[in-house]
Formats: sequence, structure tokens, C-alpha cells
Amino acid sequence: MEEVKQRSPSVNDEIVNNNAASDDVVTPVGVRLYLVIISLLLTLFLSAINVTVVATALPTIAAHLNASTSEYTWIGSAYTLASTASTPLWARLSDICGRKEILMVTNVTFLIGSLICALSVSPGMLIGGRVAQGLGSGGISVVVTIVIGDLFPLRERAKYYALTGIVWAISSGVGPMLGGVFTQTIGWRWCFYINLPFDGISLAFLFLALNLPTKKQKQPRQTLFFSFDWIGSILIVGGTICFLYGLEVGASKQHPWGSAYTLGLLIAGIVVLVIFGLYETFYANNPNVPIRVLKDRSILACLSTAFFHSFIFIAYDYFNPLYFQTVLGVSPIQSGLYTLACVLPLSAMTLASGLVVKRTGAYRPVIWIGGTIMVLGTGLFIDFGPNRVVAKIVVYQLIAGLGAGPLFQAPMIAFQSQLIGKENLLAAAIAAYTFLRNLSTALSLVVGGVILQHGLSSDEASYLNNGSSLSASGSSEEGGIGDGIVDGLKTMWIFYTVVGGVMLISSLRIGRKDLDHDSDQ
Repeated sequence: MEEVKQRSPSVNDEIVNNNAASDDVVTPVGVRLYLVIISLLLTLFLSAINVTVVATALPTIAAHLNASTSEYTWIGSAYTLASTASTPLWARLSDICGRKEILMVTNVTFLIGSLICALSVSPGMLIGGRVAQGLGSGGISVVVTIVIGDLFPLRERAKYYALTGIVWAISSGVGPMLGGVFTQTIGWRWCFYINLPFDGISLAFLFLALNLPTKKQKQPRQTLFFSFDWIGSILIVGGTICFLYGLEVGASKQHPWGSAYTLGLLIAGIVVLVIFGLYETFYANNPNVPIRVLKDRSILACLSTAFFHSFIFIAYDYFNPLYFQTVLGVSPIQSGLYTLACVLPLSAMTLASGLVVKRTGAYRPVIWIGGTIMVLGTGLFIDFGPNRVVAKIVVYQLIAGLGAGPLFQAPMIAFQSQLIGKENLLAAAIAAYTFLRNLSTALSLVVGGVILQHGLSSDEASYLNNGSSLSASGSSEEGGIGDGIVDGLKTMWIFYTVVGGVMLISSLRIGRKDLDHDSDQ
């Protein structure tokens, strides 16, 4: 307990000593502002779109490279594993080495990974490239969020976080469509080649326009190196990889859920993550994740709201196109066009809600109204049937998009408002926020997939896994299979609607803070 008592003053001292760093930040204006925002959003877009662009191209890629079943799985999951596990580490490194420097490094890492993927001649090479891409993506997603927090006062951030939410929404809709277009025309390698020129432009803009003060450190770099939370880093990376890989192994049926292999990975991952939480709370002098600060009731409510929002939204992104292509029998491109019914209103509401929060400072009503509409939209998906009814496809997705949009940025503003006076912990806190959102997306796809496939016959599961088009044949046998898959989807959407209700209830505990009382101003 002595270590705990000695550690507390050092954390408080940092809060006081480092607040001065924020005073050195000058908000960019004019052309420099536009260059900074364009570069941040462009690099975030590339990071986000590479989560989904491979989805429609993956069967072609696997066939071209003669990938085995396990290698096929790794091509898809390596990106998510590396991105999620590395997020807290990049945030901490940005505290030590500087935001701009780490953002440039993450961009270069992502660019190198994209080049490796584009030039791949074997599954192993492609998986290695996806790992490098994921490492860069993990840093990009969290450091971009931190940089916006550094550059702008709290009330002003709502507008820019709304823009990042729009980027995520557009990339989720455009990604699968682009993957399908590239695969059917100029080749799957352009899913990765396309990143190179745009990432190069982003790097140039960042180098020229982003002007952040170098963090003033009283300690030499050697001391900072040894003060880095190496034990916590090893624990969170190891625990996250074990847990997510266990989910991947079970979901892809490489091993049964009840096998020692799958259970061992899942249990080991959970145990290691629990140890990580205890270590960060009681022993780490410079924790990667400030868990003691995050135990505040309002902060927990913000985190849970963001977690459940990501958990539900990724289901829109994945299972609706699955329904369009597998049950309704449309092409990947047409499926992408259908998803615009969700993406467009979502983008509009994300921006509109950001402007509302910027103008009024009232983020709680935005969260509650958006959450209510999102639950309604999710519940409407239960009504999707085996026949194509365009009116339902458009209206139901429109309602879901209207509700989901405001929850991209409002919980983030609410979260940061609870950290006023603790600005030196902003990077680590945002890392925890981003880590939980990434973790929720990985969990959602596995849990949703398990619920969907539970109770399906072997024929129904085979059609689902192979991505076959049920509506291409009018046979009664395939009609029965379609009905079975639709029933599975209904059960799954009931589950996601319940999760939405939990999200809405948890959001009621978010406290109100005055956004004008921001020491960054």
C-alpha cells in the first residue's frame, strides 16, 4: 500500500504542472486550419475505410493467394487485433514524444502496411501488411482525436468531432462498395494501392500545417523511456489479443466454442485484462489508462453509452449488407447503394448535432433524443422479411441513421467535459474511450453472428457462410432456407434492440458540465 500512497501525489502534481502546456496551443486559422482539418480527416478516412474495404474482396484475395481457412480468417482479423491492442500505447507515446511526431509515425506505419498488402505474393505477407496497417490505424484513430482536443476549446470540439463521425459513417458505407468495384474491375490490390497517394498528401499537409508545441519535459528522454508503463502495455496488448483471437477462433469455427483451445484463449484474455486493470489502478506510476479517474459515475455512463453505440452501429454496417446480399440477392454495389439510406441521414445528423452542441453546450438532450430514435430504428429492422420492399429498406435505415448520428460525437464531448481540470490525463482517457469502442465492434460482430447462426440448419448456415444468393432461385427449398435466415436475423435484431435500451438507460446517468469552463481556452 505504500506504493499506492506515494503514487497519488505524482498524478495530482502532473495535473497542475502540465496544464500550462495547453496554454501554448494556438488554434490554427485560415488556410492552415483547412489544411490541418483536411489532413486529419483524410488520414482518419483511410484508417476507417480499411476496416470494411477488404470485406467484399476477401474471397477473391484468398483464392488468388491460395489462403487456407485459418489464413483467410487472419487476413480479416489481423487489422482489428493490431488496431485495438495498440491504441493505448500510441496515446501514451504521444504524451512522451509529441502529438505531431507520433501522428506522422502512425501515418508512415499505415502507409508501409498498405504497400506490403498491395505487393503481397503470399497469405503470410498479406497478414503482415494488415498487422502493420492495423498498428498505424490504432494510432491514427486515437491521436487524431487527441489532437482535436489539444487544438480547440471544448465547445468548439463538438463541430470537429462531428466531422470525424461523418468520416466513419461514410467510410463504413463506401468501403464494401469500393472493395467490390476494385475487385470486379482493376483488381483487389487497388484496395491497398489507393491508400498510398492519399496518405502521402495527408503526411505532407500534416508536416507543413500542423503546429503543436513540443511538450516541455523536465526529465531527459532516457528517464522518460524507463518511466513508460511497459508492464501495463504488455498486459493490455497480450490480454486483448488473447481475448479477441479467442472470439475469432470460435466464431470462424476453427475450434468449437467449448474446446480447451478457445476457452483457454478467452479465459486467459479476461484474466490478463483484469490483472491489467488492477495494476493500472494500484501500482502503475504513469498508467496508460487512468482507471482511478475513470471510475466517476458520469464518466462510466459516457463510456458505456459510447460502448453500446459502437456495439449496435457496427451491426448496421455488417448485418444489413449481409441481409441485402444473401437474402435479397443484390450485388455488393447495389447493397452499398442501399446502405446510403442510413449513411446520408446519419452524416447529416452527426454534423447538425455537433453544431447544436457547439451553439448551446447541451449535449445530454442530444444523446437522449438520438438514443431513443436509434433504439426505434434498430427495432424496426426486426420487420425485415424475405422479400424486397424498398420502402422498408429506406425508411427503417433512415430512422436508424437519424438516431445513430448524434451519438458519434456527443458522448465524446460529455466524456471530455468530465475531465475539465485534468487535461494532462486527456490523452490516456481518450485512449480508454477509443479502446472500448474498438473492443465493442469486435465483440458485436462475434456475438451477433453467434445469435444469428444459433438454431440455423446446416444448409442455412452453409448458405450464410458462403454468401450465396437465395433469391437467385425460386425453388421452395431455397425459400425455406431464406425464411430460416430471416428468422435468425429477427432474433439478432431483438437482441440489439435490448442492448439499445441498456444504452439509453446508462446515458441517463451522464452529468451536466458547463462547456465554457474549459481551461484550454
